[in-house]
Amino acid sequence: MPYWRQKRKQRHRREPSEVLKDREARRTAALAKCIREINSTGDPQGVSHSLVAERVGLPVQYVRWKYPSVEHLLAMAKS
Repeated sequence: MPYWRQKRKQRHRREPSEVLKDREARRTAALAKCIREINSTGDPQGVSHSLVAERVGLPVQYVRWKYPSVEHLLAMAKS
């Protein structure tokens, strides 16, 4: 059978909810890793929304929305 007559293989499409969950997990892991790196320098006062967002590559507004205070950021990184 010629190639052009063969049926295409069905690609498994992921549900949008799965894509969003994966994206959120990657963002949270990147934020936690960045905060741990900043804390390992011995300067816990150095953690700020703008510094973390810049290093991770996320918008500052997203980080502030998701974690309203620095205490929330630190708590997320510990868990």
